[in-house]
Amino acid sequence: MSPVSGTSSSLLDAIFLSEKRKNLLLLLKEEGPKSNDEIKNAFDFPWKSMIPQIKKLVDLGLVIHADGLYSLSEMGIVIATNVQFLLNTLKIYEENRDFWSEHDLSSIPFHLLTRIGELGQCKVLKPDLSHIFKVQEDVVKCMLASSRIMVVVSAIHPAYHLACLEFIEKNIDVTIILTESVFESIQAECLPKSDAVFSDSSVLKLDLPEYKKEVQLFLNCENSHFFVSDGEEKKPMMLIVTDKIFALSLLDKHSRIDRHYIVSFDPGALKWGEELFAYYKKNSRPIFSF
Repeated sequence: MSPVSGTSSSLLDAIFLSEKRKNLLLLLKEEGPKSNDEIKNAFDFPWKSMIPQIKKLVDLGLVIHADGLYSLSEMGIVIATNVQFLLNTLKIYEENRDFWSEHDLSSIPFHLLTRIGELGQCKVLKPDLSHIFKVQEDVVKCMLASSRIMVVVSAIHPAYHLACLEFIEKNIDVTIILTESVFESIQAECLPKSDAVFSDSSVLKLDLPEYKKEVQLFLNCENSHFFVSDGEEKKPMMLIVTDKIFALSLLDKHSRIDRHYIVSFDPGALKWGEELFAYYKKNSRPIFSF
């Protein structure tokens, strides 16, 4: 084995084959220098059992001992940061493995997919099959409590306009990116001059002229801003980002519609979601009139 590969193996073993060493690196990264007693209290281990673990990190140049305190070296900070990054990514995947493994992730740009660990604590919302056409109530409640809303839409839901009317009433600023096909459908079916007949109007139980009127009201509201995505690049089924919630719905591996949402309320998830929205917006054109 070459010296380089041997060193890499030694570092990996030092960090990942010992929970004590790994946790100490992360503690010093998050909280800064610690004394003997502070380390002992943080882990509730006998100090004697920690001494060889700390010595190993000192010998590798990851931890420095000075003035009675243990702290990370400069490279220790770099390595601990990347260890935390990897652990966050593994945690996100492990806790929601079915969602990530069963859905098509190609609509997420690679530079953001590699940062999926920033989503923090997530949960998957699964719709009740008896209410498959019902908008996710938990998501809508958070949206109604928000001051601004950003949405990417790849399919028209028969009840979306009802939620949108509530956003108008609450004077919430809404920016929506539509795919070209959704934009064309709205033009063909939802505008006043259209004489299209909805095949699902019986499900909606709405008077068609009234439905069109409500859609038109939202489209022309001064707090509503619309964009149409350019190109054939894949988009998520639904992306919702507000100052309160991040929610993402994707097609499954077979390009079938799936009503599951992965949701997070962590600040990191909101920032990640805004970057994803900005990525789509950059490749979209504004629509000033329908």
